[in-house]
Parts: sequence; C-alpha cells; structure tokens
Amino acid sequence: MTRFSGKPIPSALVDCPWFTNPPQIPKIPPVLTAPENGELPHSRQHPYEAQLDALESILCSTTLTQALGAAPLHSATELGLLLERYRTNVLEPIELPAIARAHREAAQGRALELIELDQQFAGQHPEWLLLTPASTRIGQDYLNRLRPLKDERTVQRLIEAVRFGRTPGHHLTVFGLTMAVFSIAQRQGLAEYAQYALEAVVATAAGKLKLTQADRDALLARSQACLPKAIERMVA
Repeated sequence: MTRFSGKPIPSALVDCPWFTNPPQIPKIPPVLTAPENGELPHSRQHPYEAQLDALESILCSTTLTQALGAAPLHSATELGLLLERYRTNVLEPIELPAIARAHREAAQGRALELIELDQQFAGQHPEWLLLTPASTRIGQDYLNRLRPLKDERTVQRLIEAVRFGRTPGHHLTVFGLTMAVFSIAQRQGLAEYAQYALEAVVATAAGKLKLTQADRDALLARSQACLPKAIERMVA
C-alpha cells in the first residue's frame, strides 16, 4: 500500500467521511524505474504517485479544447468553462468509471476481463481519440515499470497482451491495475486521480494565461467541490 499524495486535499474532499478519517497506510520505498532483477528499485518515486504526476503529459489543455470542440483559451474564465466541460464530459463519465472497473477486475485477478476492458475502451469513447496517443504512451511506459513483479499474474498478462499488440495499454487501465497491485483503496485512488487530473488541465494552461496561484486555486475549487458525490456513486 502507499501513502496519500503530498498535495493538500481540497476542503470539499476533506469534508467527506472517507477523507476525514483516512486509513493508516504504511509507507513503502519510493520507486520509478524497474531493473531486471525481480524487484522494484528502491529509489525515487513510487509507480502510483509517478502516474499521477504524469497526467500533465496526457491532459494538456490544448488537446482537451480540440477533443471537446472548444475554442482556444484566452482567459481564466474560458479555462474555467473548459475545466467544467472536461469534468462533466470526460473525467466523471469516462475516466473514473474506467479506472474503477480496471481496479475491480485486477483486484479479482481477472486478467482476461482487464485486457478486454482495455481493448474496448477507445471504441466505446470516440471523444478519447485525440487523447489516445499520450494515454497509451504513458500507460505502456508505467506498465513496463511493473515488469519485475513476476508473481503478479495479472500484471504479466497485461504486459504480454500489450507487447504482442493485442491491446493498447491505456493509462486508465494501468492506473487501475496499479491501485490493485499496491492495495490502494478505490475511493482514495479515484479521488487522487480526479484531483491531479483537474490540476493537470489548469497547470498546462497557467503559463499561457499568466495565472496566479490564487487564480488556479479558484478555478480548481469550483470543479473539485463536485467530486465527492460523483466518486461516492461509483463506489457505493
């Protein structure tokens, strides 16, 4: 199991009972790369946290404006509208359910069902088309970093399926698998993914729009306030 991320949890999430009294989760050695010695390395960043940090490479605001048919961003107000369109059209109805199902299948050791989920994902969500290249690049990268976990049958089956081109290896599938492998509670994983995803969208536009930290916090607060109910529906 891993620890909560180092970023502060927004007040809207803290008010939820599952954040007010979080489980005591033991720390594990941070890791990032995977040598071929049968063990994960004991240096740098844990795979779960690394995948959260990699979301800026996938959820670029420029790509999202194209995927959602929005106009190019010129103001914080327009970014706020994009953030809400992303939350209501992609994050809540597509990404979080995909992660939740991948986590359930992996936790039960259902490798074939997990692979099928990954195979069918893009075909079921055409709005994901522009995000697919970055999603599969990051997904395959972090999946390969789990290769030394030889005793994790589901991990090895998914690696094999991606290697032979039977499935693309979307980052959502790999993130759900990672949650299962390291015993990340579903509520925690979904909440942290949603938090980091929203932050990624804002961060990739912050420089162009010259946003202050106060601007960023205000934009995120509006969208993050809606997350607890959405997540609770998925895990109920």
